[in-house]
Amino acid sequence: MNDYDSDLALGLLKKQGYEQTEDESQADVILFNTCSVRQHAEDRVFNQISYLKKEKERRPELMIGVMGCMVENYKTQFFDDFPHIDLLIGTRSIRELPQAIERARNEKQKVIELSKSGFGYDLYETPRREGKFHAYLPIMTGCDKVCSFCIVPYVRGPEISRPSKEILETVKYLADQGVKHITLLGQNVNSYGRSLRAKRPPKDGSVQHRLAESNLGSEIVSASLGMLPRNDDNFSDLLANVAQVNGIEKVSFTTSHPQDAHEALFQAIRQEPKISRRFHLPLQAGSDRILALMRRDHTLAEFRTKIDRMRQLVPDISVTTDIIVGFPGETDEEFEMTRRALEEIEFDGAFIFRYSPRPHTGAARLEDTTPEDLKTKRVSALLEMQRRITQRNNQSLLGTTCQVMVTEISKKSKEEVLARNWQEKKVVFPGTANDIGRICYVKLNELVDETFRGVRPRPDPTFREI
Repeated sequence: MNDYDSDLALGLLKKQGYEQTEDESQADVILFNTCSVRQHAEDRVFNQISYLKKEKERRPELMIGVMGCMVENYKTQFFDDFPHIDLLIGTRSIRELPQAIERARNEKQKVIELSKSGFGYDLYETPRREGKFHAYLPIMTGCDKVCSFCIVPYVRGPEISRPSKEILETVKYLADQGVKHITLLGQNVNSYGRSLRAKRPPKDGSVQHRLAESNLGSEIVSASLGMLPRNDDNFSDLLANVAQVNGIEKVSFTTSHPQDAHEALFQAIRQEPKISRRFHLPLQAGSDRILALMRRDHTLAEFRTKIDRMRQLVPDISVTTDIIVGFPGETDEEFEMTRRALEEIEFDGAFIFRYSPRPHTGAARLEDTTPEDLKTKRVSALLEMQRRITQRNNQSLLGTTCQVMVTEISKKSKEEVLARNWQEKKVVFPGTANDIGRICYVKLNELVDETFRGVRPRPDPTFREI
């Protein structure tokens, strides 16, 4: 999502005549697009802003701004701690960026733009990096889950979904511009449509109405969606409809929450070959007690049932996850539960982090008695185990042939291209610049770290130039 926001900001500024530069000494404006999920990311921003103080003293006309989640977190405290900052732009105020820069420059005053409603930009402003065929498209923003460790609901606000009609119109526009691969984005992307459905009560007598009246849980309601007439205001149907847009050859999405991972979504992935076979579903911990403290609203057994069902329906699915180590109160036994969960579920990959207390979260009020060096030791142990699992899973693919989309010329050889298969694994094989954007099949012959090397079968009857 942050990459998308950065591209959007860049696109807005280019419309105003700005050009991007990597040389800060030549820059008229320096912007930091920030993330508050972990303290380490914030500390890096603070250090870089401090570093620019002397540059601001040397060039008072230089505009320095901060965007994103840290603005929502700290607000005007930025101006108090770093007086050389000129402007602050919140997560839903990006479209105000060009005007904020001009106000700060012309009026010689601090400018802050914050909004808690709406997206803050229109989909027709969706950026697409020049010369590329892959576009990132936000379909919702915010999160209503309120996990106890997560600051996202505070800095991104409540869930708001874009109307499906606007999304599909934008996808068609991007396809007409040559985009072939769409990634749908959201802090909790598979809860898409909930805010839209809340505004439109179900009709009396409808299946949705009867389920609502019966006070059944969201599990039953969501599972039933696969049997209902198609409705773009739920994620599984939107996903399928995006894949049907002419010119779109691949559809990805991130990030999902287990509570909204249901049968209808699994069936949509199974039925549509254009949908990516990479499914990222954060587990966070293997202990039910820790999961409850995290307010994840699922148990390990419920999570595993969803993964088992997905793998049953889509045998070639690649499942990845997130893990938090050292959550307040985590015991040795509970860490061992997480280790066993990783070992038994055999994810293709995992992002593993030490717990980082965040302000405005419930977990920040819990006593954290786990020493930092023990957290580091536990993270290292899980990373090493996951490395072996990933290696083993990848080695099982050697000798097979898979579909890939070529993304670029290899950085190591102009005679080779880099591609990603439908599980988002990197594949390098002989090719030229003319292959970029094409779909072909490649036999996987070698594995170097986590990158496959392969060759195209000759002849390749499945090759498609799109």
